[in-house]
Amino acid sequence: MLRRRVRSGAGFVWNPSMTSSPVSPRLWHRLFNRLFGTPHQRGYRAAARAKLTKAVAIWHEAAQTGDGDCQLALAEALWHGQGTLPDPGAALRWYEQAALAGRPLAQARLAAAYAMGVPETHTRQGKPSYAFTRDRSKARHWAKIAAEQGYVDAQVLLAWLLSREEENAARDVAGAIDWYGRALDQGSAAAMIGLAGLISAGEVPDQGPEDAFQLYRKAADQGYKTAFYHLGVCLLQGTGVVADPKEAQRWLRRAADGGITGAIRVLGLIHLRGLAGEPVDMGQAETWLRRAAVKGDTESMVLLADLHATGKAKIANQAEAILWYVTASDAGYARATTALGKAHLTGQGVLIDHDRAIALFERVADEDPEARFQLGLCHLLGKGTPVNQAVAAQHLLKASEQQHPDAAYNYGALLHNGIGVPQDRQGALNFYNAAAELGSASGQYRMAYAYALGQEVPEDPDRAIELFTAAAEQEHHIAQVNLVRMLLKHYPDDRAALEKWRERIRISRHINSPETATILAELAWRLDQDAKAALALLREFVPANDLMGQYVREMITRSC
Repeated sequence: MLRRRVRSGAGFVWNPSMTSSPVSPRLWHRLFNRLFGTPHQRGYRAAARAKLTKAVAIWHEAAQTGDGDCQLALAEALWHGQGTLPDPGAALRWYEQAALAGRPLAQARLAAAYAMGVPETHTRQGKPSYAFTRDRSKARHWAKIAAEQGYVDAQVLLAWLLSREEENAARDVAGAIDWYGRALDQGSAAAMIGLAGLISAGEVPDQGPEDAFQLYRKAADQGYKTAFYHLGVCLLQGTGVVADPKEAQRWLRRAADGGITGAIRVLGLIHLRGLAGEPVDMGQAETWLRRAAVKGDTESMVLLADLHATGKAKIANQAEAILWYVTASDAGYARATTALGKAHLTGQGVLIDHDRAIALFERVADEDPEARFQLGLCHLLGKGTPVNQAVAAQHLLKASEQQHPDAAYNYGALLHNGIGVPQDRQGALNFYNAAAELGSASGQYRMAYAYALGQEVPEDPDRAIELFTAAAEQEHHIAQVNLVRMLLKHYPDDRAALEKWRERIRISRHINSPETATILAELAWRLDQDAKAALALLREFVPANDLMGQYVREMITRSC
């Protein structure tokens, strides 16, 4: 018979030595748990009464004796800071113990920690806490154990891990599809999103964009906010469904209201680029991008910084541009680091510091082709380092292999002239062509020029016009001039095209250049039959010794 009970900080605890009956301690604990519940249950009852500190104390005492349920509950409390100060390091230790004790939620949490990595923090005593280095193999191991027990979140995580190529683990798309399917059978909206992503990438046999859209729709019907975002993007782009810009924006706004930063960013891009039938509105673009940036979206930080750096913001501020570049760079966004390096090259918002610029470019050159390209230019021009054409060529070649358009063009120029590399005219032409295909305005202009004259390639006026147009659309000044000249020669009756490009040239920043004045004079003469206006343009802006200006002037004069 029980004579007395002792209250501890963790609740009532039996002390078998204080009883007169020769009952074993294990039996007394079993009797106590039957009467008052297990430590895990008592902790949750305390938590339900808002006695969170007491709950943590109960779980902690039992966790130390190997109670898996209490180890998991304690880990959750430490992770979320409920009833105790947040301590991710301690939480991870207890998740590990609970996982070893066979608790699927702990195994899933441990898998997530290994999947993403947990950085080292510091305890109140200043000591480094427990940290997890990202290890996708261990993540797969723990996710699979939990997934095989039917834990749906682990099934989704395992599918995602299998769909990714890792340094020490090959992709297993078939396995990913299988585990997404198992989670889908349990109605998981996250699995719908994951499987739709594989379908959109063309990796699921006999499934297409329409099937992906239906999965996004089904997940959205469950209220899954990420699905709102994907529905909006599909409707915006017309992927798997007829494009509907208004409906797209409605879904994107729902996702944005739910805190989905990708949706907030896309809404900013709609106003930034004039998409979905909306006019370009820098004020609205800045508002949306700032909202996403404040939530930690690094891409939005850089887009917002670009607005200020290029003077397109409503009230442009170079200091704010640098602030966002620094914030995104510190978060590991390579393009922001490159932008900072370029700012140090030009002194835009910061002091000119070529050494600092090179250090920043070198930090992210493997991740960002633009950084590698800038390194090549620094070595070529001697900015922050002695001129070294061979090293410059190496960087430009690597950047071109990373699909950087202008790096391909510049490496072609080095090959053409034998600078830093042996001269190779045919190789140069191949790089010019690759640059044009990648979208380099300079590459497009160079190949258009070759097709126009029949130099290095067979003459092809239509291909030349196509490439001149592509470069001209990117505001390549000389390409615009040559495009008009090709149209005048081969399609003189296409007045609509000629008028379009005359207006584009008139509003360009090169309006007062000799090349621009000459082509505008020729258009005034050819389209308007206004020799007086044409000659006035030539007199005002074209030097007397300019050969093309002389040719046009003589042509107009003879016709008069």
